[in-house]
Amino acid sequence: MNLPNKLTVARLCSLPFLMLCLAGESKPALWGAFVIFVLASFTDWLDGRIARSQNLVTALGKFLDPLADKALVCTVLVYFVKMGYAHPIAVIIVLAREFVVSGVRMAAVTEGKVIAANMFGKVKTAFQMVSIGVILALRAIEPSFSWLPLVSNICCWIIAALTAASGAVYVIDNKEVFKEKD
Repeated sequence: MNLPNKLTVARLCSLPFLMLCLAGESKPALWGAFVIFVLASFTDWLDGRIARSQNLVTALGKFLDPLADKALVCTVLVYFVKMGYAHPIAVIIVLAREFVVSGVRMAAVTEGKVIAANMFGKVKTAFQMVSIGVILALRAIEPSFSWLPLVSNICCWIIAALTAASGAVYVIDNKEVFKEKD
């Protein structure tokens, strides 16, 4: 397994620790959630950069990397619902898009194709990670900011809109996966 794929696996392995920190209410737990999320997000950028610059792009990486991103973002968004930081419908939109895109990827794999993320998906992921990171940082700085749930909900609705739009583009760009063969 090459270094970019190891970084992706490390991102997946960080999720239980992230969940433990998200569930905690102490300052160390809140800061832990922020640090783990930022480091995991950084590995997303780093593994892609290394894979492209050193010609280490693999089918496994194209498959695992977006799944690790989805797992990271969705883990936090589910906790945001529990905390009142995200509306459940916004998170359901994100989850639905991720299931649809994963379904398209799986259908493509049955035809021997691996579909990498497109630019819309990368922009969506960057916005998700930056906005979630900022929300986690603000929560760690002061959990009782009265305006934080409102700001977080606004960011989550923007995330939902970007996610839905990028999902539509993804499905349209890969509609040949759905065509029946004669």
